[in-house]
Amino acid sequence: MKKHICLKCLLAFLSILFIEGCSKNNSEVLILWTDNVEFASYAELFNSTQDDVKVAAVYRSDIISSLPVEKGHTNPDLCAGSYLSSGISKHYFSSLNSIFSDRLKQESFYTSLLDFGKKGNTQFLLPVNFNLGALVYDTANSEYVSGNDSITFDQIKECSSKFNLKNKDNIYLKMGFAPQWNADFLYEIIASEGITFSYQNEVIKFNIPQFESALEGIKSWTKEINTSCNDEKDFSFKYLYTPYNKQVLQQKSLFAYASSDSLLSLSEEQIDKMDFKWLSSSTKITVLENASMIGIYKKSKNKKACKKFIQWFMTKEAQEMMLKRKIDMNLDTNTFGIANGFSSLIEVNEHVLPIYYKCLLAKIPSSSQIKAPFMYSSDWKTIKKDVLLPFVLKNLEEKNAVIDFPKYYAEWVSQNKEE
Repeated sequence: MKKHICLKCLLAFLSILFIEGCSKNNSEVLILWTDNVEFASYAELFNSTQDDVKVAAVYRSDIISSLPVEKGHTNPDLCAGSYLSSGISKHYFSSLNSIFSDRLKQESFYTSLLDFGKKGNTQFLLPVNFNLGALVYDTANSEYVSGNDSITFDQIKECSSKFNLKNKDNIYLKMGFAPQWNADFLYEIIASEGITFSYQNEVIKFNIPQFESALEGIKSWTKEINTSCNDEKDFSFKYLYTPYNKQVLQQKSLFAYASSDSLLSLSEEQIDKMDFKWLSSSTKITVLENASMIGIYKKSKNKKACKKFIQWFMTKEAQEMMLKRKIDMNLDTNTFGIANGFSSLIEVNEHVLPIYYKCLLAKIPSSSQIKAPFMYSSDWKTIKKDVLLPFVLKNLEEKNAVIDFPKYYAEWVSQNKEE
């Protein structure tokens, strides 16, 4: 955490020096707002390839909430980061329909992710990257895990049931997997049911009957496979006190949940004895909500130069240079791929990433398998973490009816206002 804070501060300081230096040389500078520090390296690489346009990366933890820019402050030209799609309906971005050409084709992108940046027939944002949820396991336990490179919730239950082992006192010695072990996994179950949430004017709206049905499904999973919520918690307390990658190597649990950026930021030595499957619902693999996008702010005065940067960025050649530069210069090698995720370019994922990440050989999902997430604003991150997931966990401990969510949420709002 301290490392990332230092990187953000350094990025802000270097951006100021860079802008002042370009101003003295009468150079034209594009301001890029981003919540991903890796874009500082990408901007630097772009600047080294030509002299016509220079890009300065400026860190913004929440881009959309910082728009529109107040009078007297500098507008961004480009925005690149997560949770940008909500800015489309607010008319913050310019059309990118004219950006496509023989060099940059729509077919180069994953269709669902490209559509995620559209409104009607107008392309306002282009996808930069995405991440997927994965179930990690020890290769020594491959006999319990069959099928292709993705795994459904029903398959997880079946594999876990076969792996479970109790002693003569009916105490679990091995437990395949429990939904409550990972809050993000719980959320993926809910999202797989097609339940979406909206948060406006301090009110969360969603399909409550459908949500309650999903919670009952999770409870049934626990009762059917792992006896009880308490058994799952006791097992976790006894054995699952190490990082997820070490948990499965202890041979006590079959699976551990991880996002692709977390999994693929591990070293080859750490991944060597593990394998993984993408978490899927039927034939689709849903992208995690923090997928990054890039767009041109509507008040930019040099949209032509902005398109030049995007057209350069969205090429296999440029992204190969980005990956090679990170390795050669040892630039925060604890991050994965392009801006800490899979590239939005199919060709980069299929032909470039496996060169740097051997474990991805023959494991890249097809374009038809990839499903875009629901559109959320950045404030949803806090609501999901502080309200929704604690509510789900609390419900799993209840043996009877589902707790009334509106009442639970009202209490949370009241408590936070007092604080």
